Amino acid sequence: MTRALVIGLDSVEPTLVFERWRDELPTISALTRDGLWGRVATTVPPITCPAWPASLTGLNPGHLGLYDLKYRVPGTYTRFGIVSSRLVRKPRVWDYLTRSGKRSISLFVPVTYPPSEIEGLMVAGFLTPNVHSDFTYPPQLKEELLSVVGGPDNYIIDVYDYRRIPPRQLYEQLKAKTEHDFKIIRHFLAKERWDFFMTVIMSIDRAQHTLWKFFDREHPRYVEDPELAEGLLDLHRQIDEELVKTLELVPPDTAIIIISDHGAKRMYHRINTNELLAQEGLLKLREMPDHPMGLPELDQKGLIDWEHTVAYALGAYIAQVFINVRGRDPKGVVAPGEEYLAVREQVAELLASVRGPDGEKLDNRVFMREDAYEGEKLDLMPDLTVYYDNLHYGSNEAVGFGSLYSLETAKGPDDSNHGEFGMFILKDPEERVSGRAEGLRIEDLCPTVLELLGLQVPPGLTGRSVVEGLRGA
Repeated sequence: MTRALVIGLDSVEPTLVFERWRDELPTISALTRDGLWGRVATTVPPITCPAWPASLTGLNPGHLGLYDLKYRVPGTYTRFGIVSSRLVRKPRVWDYLTRSGKRSISLFVPVTYPPSEIEGLMVAGFLTPNVHSDFTYPPQLKEELLSVVGGPDNYIIDVYDYRRIPPRQLYEQLKAKTEHDFKIIRHFLAKERWDFFMTVIMSIDRAQHTLWKFFDREHPRYVEDPELAEGLLDLHRQIDEELVKTLELVPPDTAIIIISDHGAKRMYHRINTNELLAQEGLLKLREMPDHPMGLPELDQKGLIDWEHTVAYALGAYIAQVFINVRGRDPKGVVAPGEEYLAVREQVAELLASVRGPDGEKLDNRVFMREDAYEGEKLDLMPDLTVYYDNLHYGSNEAVGFGSLYSLETAKGPDDSNHGEFGMFILKDPEERVSGRAEGLRIEDLCPTVLELLGLQVPPGLTGRSVVEGLRGA
């Protein structure tokens, strides 16, 4: 095997691609007929910033300390940092390949800003601050990159604030972003020598948060709109058509992998987790705000009594709950050990028992930290994570709604939440594996690529190579 091509499709839902829209996506469907395919279990939580690094390192996020787009600065309550490549302190696929003298090209992969020095080329994706940043390696690559799309004014890092963009306008912007990205992808596929090529297309992720309600008739906020009824499907079709032109540039001895980092599902409501914790006296407030406020604003105004607070939550798609532990947190009140375990169980039972607005029972799922994570950075991870109604309900950090339920966060409304399974397809030119696979994990990507390229898989990885470990069912 000489090459491997990985095309990441952020947030693509496997039930749509493999079932509902299978006949609408002939290129992807042809790859499933010829290769190994199935759904892939993603990280806890199913969020971009832990999932892609986990896939590329082959390690559970507990080795990386990543659990969301942001992270709580250790020793603080409401100081947060934004995830960057500097936090990924484990080798990724291209690091192993660089050591072996193999050449990699990485385009738009999340959590690659600032870019790494590798044998090959790297263009960072979303979270790049702006087009004037140093977001390419080598730095002089940026001039060529921008020339491909006609200059810096035409370069699209991301479609920002997508929850607030009118749906038709968002649809057009996402089509333009997809075309823009594939133009760059094909430029480097055709021009450069490579052993490993990886790219991630973010358009579907942005679309699903706003366009889901136009096709899903079971959605509680379904909107009948002839112009947008197939908007999300059309973006999938566009990617499928772009794949035709892209795969024509790939040598026949290339292993082709199509993978998504998580899926998606309709969102009914959000549970205002900190509102509930405050009502139960677990998050101690000096007074309840008369309008929604996030934790940093509450803290800045001195409204949180940390010396009597037991637990608080972060997270917009899921609830990431931290216990206020003595010795770990600045004003911790819960003793480590047995008291910590008892308090955490109390909080878990409370959140697991939450019902819907009409009293309906929800399929709430609670993950204790040590059950979801492994690795040396376990202490940085949430003490427990909650999927409300198995991700059909989101969470909300803010307090002051006067209700346990809301439809949006400070960033805006969402039609869909992230799903716990992504999609995976491997077309292996040596035909070692084919058919439908079960038991795939997002961490399997790294060892699979290494084995496909004839490299030794290092010991201690969470994932395993699907070429070695699985056969089609």
